[in-house]
Amino acid sequence: MIETLKSKVDLLRPNLPFIIKEINDRQYLIQPEFNRYGVKGMLHALDDARINIDYLFSSIEADSKLLFQHYNRWVNGLFTNLKLPVDSMKIFYVCTKQVFKEMLEKGLVDTELFSKIEEYIEIGIEALKNEEYESISYFQNDNPFKELLHKYSEFIFAGDKISAIKLFKDISRSDIEIKDIYKYILQPFQLELGNLWHENKINVAQEHFATAISQVAMSLLYERIFSTPKNKKVFLGTCVQGELHEFGIRMICDYMEYRGWNTYYLGANMSHNGIIQMINEKKPDIITISCAMTFNISKVQDLIEAIKNSGIATPITVGGYPFNMDKGLWKKIGADASSSDFEEVYSMSEKLCNAGADEVI
Repeated sequence: MIETLKSKVDLLRPNLPFIIKEINDRQYLIQPEFNRYGVKGMLHALDDARINIDYLFSSIEADSKLLFQHYNRWVNGLFTNLKLPVDSMKIFYVCTKQVFKEMLEKGLVDTELFSKIEEYIEIGIEALKNEEYESISYFQNDNPFKELLHKYSEFIFAGDKISAIKLFKDISRSDIEIKDIYKYILQPFQLELGNLWHENKINVAQEHFATAISQVAMSLLYERIFSTPKNKKVFLGTCVQGELHEFGIRMICDYMEYRGWNTYYLGANMSHNGIIQMINEKKPDIITISCAMTFNISKVQDLIEAIKNSGIATPITVGGYPFNMDKGLWKKIGADASSSDFEEVYSMSEKLCNAGADEVI
């Protein structure tokens, strides 16, 4: 069923700009107050509509109601922090349903796909209801290195990159294990960044600035990482084309290198052909694909299919936000396993190398 729905969604994608424009026009008729934001507001609304539809279709393609529920709960929290009316999202879904129903009547959408669109829209509307937003923090009191984490964070958010890097240079030269530096300083800091953006406490530019500093900080660990004795196992980590969030897979590759694996980190926005070419050249024992954005799930599935269709039998693991939200998603898209952090990737990779994938699962 997943493949059938995916192919039907793919057929619609070339017409999405026109579909989104129609949905947006209808919402403006119902909520004319949006007109006061002018052309800039209209362009922003169209972009938001595109993201909403991307998440709707990606969740349908992945056969994951959980992903769509989580997305709309996130939207609810975002709207709460921005003090925007949540009913705007509900009206958007009402207009979306109207447009696709008319397309059904014209024979432009088949009954199976429309039924799924209708079902998921109801799930989205329901997820917007009665969801009280709770502020969370990844800076936990039981963190053994919480003082260093807070100090590092304070320097970055003050814009003091020199002090932040100096502090991390001291951390890199200390006897703190690489695993603990990642687990208790870098990982919670990056998770908190996303949380702060969600709560509208920092903007995208601030988030990117902070991540750039953390990438420099990670490079200070390389002398320790690359000096560890290496075994013969090879690990390849990558993102799919269009996926720009590569901090997580970089951390994973670094940790695998530290634990003795020979790693190939391909980074963000990689083409399928480029990835497959690298796999054939380096012959890794494990391939890990990272995906942070739900609307890139179909690309992960396409990449997995492309790898397997090319005759490569290497075990493929996946990770990232969508797989953390829906623990069974990896099976639906054809991966061999999924993991939630760098330590789990390492332990799972060791098991996959020492046994068949079926034995691990």
